[in-house]
Amino acid sequence: MYRKLNSRREGSALDLDSLMDILSCLVGVMLFLVIYTVLELGSAAYQAEVVVSRERVPSSQRVMVVANQETVRILDVRGPLNQLLSGFEIVQSFAEVPVFVEANPRTPSDPYFDYSLTYQARSTTDPLELLDLTIRERPGVVGDSIHQLGATSLFVEALGRLDPERVWLSFAVDAESGDIFRRAHEIAIGRGFATGFDQLELDFPLAVRLSRDELDDLLSPINSLDKPLR
Repeated sequence: MYRKLNSRREGSALDLDSLMDILSCLVGVMLFLVIYTVLELGSAAYQAEVVVSRERVPSSQRVMVVANQETVRILDVRGPLNQLLSGFEIVQSFAEVPVFVEANPRTPSDPYFDYSLTYQARSTTDPLELLDLTIRERPGVVGDSIHQLGATSLFVEALGRLDPERVWLSFAVDAESGDIFRRAHEIAIGRGFATGFDQLELDFPLAVRLSRDELDDLLSPINSLDKPLR
């Protein structure tokens, strides 16, 4: 009997579908781990750079930081006002108020501003409200620019003379001084100060009507914040 032999034996085809599924899952898991790691590292770096203002101490007083015309200056009326009102406690009548002003021609100053009292006749029941605190810029003296805000700047030196437990800083920022405000704000909260801010244009000389209110409210605009922004 004749038997026909096959010249070669056909091999069975290898099924690669399962292997491809496994490889796809492994690649997906690796991509997920890489993306998650990058996001975590980016978030940690961002958190390390962001500084947050602490809460204002309830008994602290308000000191203004004037950020205008792309410069920054500290406006602290507490010391000058105490000097100007020294002896006012003996004033007993409205007629004595202009006499007090004329007899005390003091003009205390700080690195940026000169201060004085002026008499204003107005209807009131409090003699103190007949006085305006007038604040004038010192001629030829400007604030620190954003390029000058370093360890030896006047702004940083002034912060060094303030106690973060006794004052909080209220920034008055005009439309063109956003960049220097952010830099000065960062420096202030980095030194432990509670801070707040207002969009505010201040025109000097500045006249502020006095009253029996706390100094914390002096110079406070109508839209002043109740507590610092954080």
